[in-house]
Amino acid sequence: MTLEIRKLGVSWTLHCWMCTLATAHEHHLENMIDKLLQDFLQVWPDDCSTQFVDECLPLLFNIFRYSKNEGTILLLADIFQTCFGWESIKRIRDSTLSGGARIDPKFVNNAELSDVQFRVEGRVFYGHKIVLVTSSPRFRGMLSSKLCEGNPPIVQINDIRYHIFQLVMQFLYNGGCETLEVDQNDVLELMAAANFFQLDGLLRFCEAQCSDMVDLDNIVSMYIHAKVYNACQLMEYCQGFLLQNMVALLTYDDSVKRLLFGKRLHNHDVLAGLLLTLQARIKDRNNIMRPGPKPLPSTIPVK
Repeated sequence: MTLEIRKLGVSWTLHCWMCTLATAHEHHLENMIDKLLQDFLQVWPDDCSTQFVDECLPLLFNIFRYSKNEGTILLLADIFQTCFGWESIKRIRDSTLSGGARIDPKFVNNAELSDVQFRVEGRVFYGHKIVLVTSSPRFRGMLSSKLCEGNPPIVQINDIRYHIFQLVMQFLYNGGCETLEVDQNDVLELMAAANFFQLDGLLRFCEAQCSDMVDLDNIVSMYIHAKVYNACQLMEYCQGFLLQNMVALLTYDDSVKRLLFGKRLHNHDVLAGLLLTLQARIKDRNNIMRPGPKPLPSTIPVK
């Protein structure tokens, strides 16, 4: 009935379009779904109402999740791109660059006053407990456990390369990343170390570096690394990149399809995360476009 009325030139309302789309999805009417999606721009509200954000977008993502039709998937991908917009993705702010040195950097791997040693890839690295236990919960645990015995105590570090461990120490002794020089090929490994040693400032630095490296070829790898290493801001950036480039990514290779529609990452639903990111983006845009309440006129007391 609604499609017949539409043929007569009657414009869609968002509510009517949504109800028709939901019915078509429920009854697996693929051709009707595609026709309705092609009408999307006619019903997309300029102000992206609460109904659109909270009801329409979840419906579209639900169709996207379960559709087996390539054309439907690409139509929806184009809709998500349109809704996300081409404004720049929110950049990751590296908040570690202004910190002052915690201790003279000359003490990095310096035996002078050292009271703990680390063995990394068979090599000794000298450390100072006061710097480490006050900076990292992981180091605090290491240096107060039975793993730390002897005089001086020697702690074995596994699964981290020597020069990556050295970068971690430079961050700790310098109190920030201002002088840190990291090769692009080492950023992901350094991010893993930052997560392991629970160093939020270093993790944020790595997230910012990674966000500048994201492209069509590595987006899936970056997304997975962000999830594994609890890099929440990099995850959000990758979600924005996926939404902003979804049509190109879905036609580029199969890795993005496997990420979106394949087996879920551990305790993580990729599509649910993309929906939340898109909803937040639209709400933020609405808040910017919508003027705030006018200030009340000041009252001057009469003497």
